[in-house]
Amino acid sequence: METHETTEKPPMFRKPKKKIEVRKKNHDEDYDDFDGAKKFEDVKELQKSRERKNGLNSLESAVGKERAAQISSGEGFSMGSGGLVLTGQQRAKLEAAGIEAGMREQFEKETMLRDEDEELRKYIEAGIVGDKKQSESSSGPTHRPQETEILMRAAAKMAGVRSNEEKELLSNQMLAGIPEVNLGINARMSNIVATEAKKKELLEKAMRKAAGLPEPEPKEEPDKKRRRGNFQPRR
Repeated sequence: METHETTEKPPMFRKPKKKIEVRKKNHDEDYDDFDGAKKFEDVKELQKSRERKNGLNSLESAVGKERAAQISSGEGFSMGSGGLVLTGQQRAKLEAAGIEAGMREQFEKETMLRDEDEELRKYIEAGIVGDKKQSESSSGPTHRPQETEILMRAAAKMAGVRSNEEKELLSNQMLAGIPEVNLGINARMSNIVATEAKKKELLEKAMRKAAGLPEPEPKEEPDKKRRRGNFQPRR
């Protein structure tokens, strides 16, 4: 019998590979580091804001302490539009301040005009008194009639009363705030002359009525006479 020698090979095993230890990046650690850095920055900002500063900063110098505190705290400030948000009370205060400033300005203008009118009236009265003195000195000593003397006394008394009333009360236009139109020096002088003539006429009328004198016939204007003469009735 043939004998076959069988040679058994030892079993071959694969060598185990060495595992390379690779350090994996831990995202949680990165997040923790970022969170810690953010907290640290917040703490630094908080400490910086709590520091006591001497004097005023640029914002407080520009808008004042109260407005700067509102802007820094976000109160009364619109972050979306970037402008100040006024409440109803603040808006009403601003409107009232504007109205008061306008009335004050108008009052100053009217006071200035009133002072100019007063100076103009004094100038005209001084000129009238000077003309009267010159006429009296040129004509010599003359005796005034009794009616003229009475009229002069009444005019002096009325001027004193009128000056006292002007000192006590302001004009209705100044109280109401109605603007006065500047008519110019010629219009003012003509108005003053017409006013004085009308006052003189009313004073003479009152004196005649008190003395029981008859009323004089009204003077007819030449234009009316001319129109009456040119009138022809229809045939």
